[in-house]
Amino acid sequence: MEYNAFITPSSRRFRFTRVILLIVLSVIFNSCLSGSHIDKELFYIPDGMEGKIFVLFDCEDGKPKKWKDGKRLYEIPFSGVLKTKFKENTGYITFKEESIAYEVDKYREWVEFHYVDDEYNPVRKINYVPYYASDYKSYLEKSGINATGTNAVSVSSNGEDEYTNTHYYIFSGDSLTYETKFSPKKRKEEWYRIEKWDTYDYRNKWKN
Repeated sequence: MEYNAFITPSSRRFRFTRVILLIVLSVIFNSCLSGSHIDKELFYIPDGMEGKIFVLFDCEDGKPKKWKDGKRLYEIPFSGVLKTKFKENTGYITFKEESIAYEVDKYREWVEFHYVDDEYNPVRKINYVPYYASDYKSYLEKSGINATGTNAVSVSSNGEDEYTNTHYYIFSGDSLTYETKFSPKKRKEEWYRIEKWDTYDYRNKWKN
């Protein structure tokens, strides 16, 4: 007895459904993977500004999201504090080598700092070192302006309001000095800058 093999309409539907399911799962899987990487960032900072700068995330009254060349664009106001509608930029950067030189170069691909004029046109690039540590000191420019920090997220609060934020330090030379223990006076000053983020002119502080 001979049997003729053939595909019934129901088996065709099963195969078609299985293919569609595999495609959907693949798209979801790839989306999850790509979503784990942080966005690249571009900081525009008023020319000459030094000290601590803040980016406050997920703010209803914050500046609209802006992108430039595929990077998040943070245009830091004269207060040194930016409220943005961007959510915090969490995720990871993949490192293929275990060396400080490679790590510094890799971070610099993802984060850039530039001084800008009053119209927010770039005037000069700021040297970025991922975070301040003795091993990285050789990457600081002794006679230039440096930026340090990471995309680590913390919380700023005055007891009533709080913001998720990231912050960086802008400083001249190869030594960074700042208060590691925040006094009540220092906290009050920083919170004032946060409250007046769109009107306060921090330049009067760092010009003196």
